[in-house]
Amino acid sequence: MRVAVCGLGSYVARVGVIPALRRSPWVEFLGGTTRSTATATQVLSSEEIHYPTYESLLADPNVDAVYLPLPNDLHLAYLEKALLAGKHVLCEKPMFLADSDYAQLEHLLANTDRLVTEAFMSSYHPRLRAALSQVSSGMFGAVVSIETTFAGTLIPLGGYRLDSTRGGGSLLDVGIYALYPIVSLLGAEPYQIWTHAAWSQGEHPVDLTMRALLAYEGDAGAHFTTSFVTGESQALRILTREATIEMDRTCTPGVDDTTWTVATAGEVVTYEAVGRDPYQAMVDEVFEAFSHGCEPTWNLAESRKLARLLLRINELAQSSLTQT
Repeated sequence: MRVAVCGLGSYVARVGVIPALRRSPWVEFLGGTTRSTATATQVLSSEEIHYPTYESLLADPNVDAVYLPLPNDLHLAYLEKALLAGKHVLCEKPMFLADSDYAQLEHLLANTDRLVTEAFMSSYHPRLRAALSQVSSGMFGAVVSIETTFAGTLIPLGGYRLDSTRGGGSLLDVGIYALYPIVSLLGAEPYQIWTHAAWSQGEHPVDLTMRALLAYEGDAGAHFTTSFVTGESQALRILTREATIEMDRTCTPGVDDTTWTVATAGEVVTYEAVGRDPYQAMVDEVFEAFSHGCEPTWNLAESRKLARLLLRINELAQSSLTQT
């Protein structure tokens, strides 16, 4: 599948996705768009195409699919343009900032045979898949609680990430990573949610740090923290009736992140999965699926289910800010 990137200046595109596109047996990487000639020269090889505008990229009949790493508030508009131009789309997370945007996407997809999926690379990593499958099998008993963290100091911190009207804030930006294990094991409909956040200053404040506690039926619960302004943490801790499952570097794992521990009464066992670059795993599975006319594992239904909870938490936190 011939793929081009809409936004060569994106950091995640440059360090993660573009190298994976170049290596993938399912992809012929054509090039990408940027208004900066210097960026194009820095990112692209002499054989790859610099499209000066998004429109020129979409007008190229050789492009089968696009990767869209634009700021969060631009996703729907540019995704619509890509679909109308007959391209498949791999769109950065979070895909949308409102559930109504998913409804608009469904309308667009009803009139095309093109496919769309969210670029959530952690869901493709073999270790996280194996650990969650192990817990969901019930081999360690029912889940009692889940704690997740995706926190660190984001440098530079600015632009759309500090504007709530553009999908800024730690929750919308990286909350998908923290919520994914919770939703996978406990579902997306807690019966009660509590939030506490540290907010930025300015006309459209965002959460610099977000903490949320989720209560589920059956006495299970979950707690997560996301942040742009703290020490580094990507921890996952799952407590079941019979064991404690722990993993680090859960959100941005690499090829060397292959193990997790399971502590039971009097014993700690280390399990191991195959090591893999999560961007490569995502690109390969997505474009293999697109080539066969089907959605990958992280499909739109899964994306929307998690997004509804993410947006519910965000609305609750924003309402508490307004009240204060």
